[in-house]
Amino acid sequence: MFSRYRDGEDHMGEHRDDEKDLVSGHPIASLSLGQQRDFVFKHTDARGKNATRDIKPIKVVLEHGSLLVMKHPTNTYWYHSLPKRKKLLGVRINMTFRQMVVKCAQT
Repeated sequence: MFSRYRDGEDHMGEHRDDEKDLVSGHPIASLSLGQQRDFVFKHTDARGKNATRDIKPIKVVLEHGSLLVMKHPTNTYWYHSLPKRKKLLGVRINMTFRQMVVKCAQT
């Protein structure tokens, strides 16, 4: 997957990768190019009003050329986001690599 963030206004909200064709248990790799941005992890048990645990978010700075690898089970227990950073003006390109199930049509 290829994503382009024009500046710090472009962002990605908290989520877990949950595409139906995503192969469970495989790592997810993310290559960042361009503008440095913060990447924030929040544990699923520590989110929202009904949080059951006090686990602080983890912030990772994604620099130009950095490769972030989420090994299993990170994507199961941690939501991740790329928050707005209004003062940032540069372009960021992200390429995400996942193992997907390929379903072939029967002939």
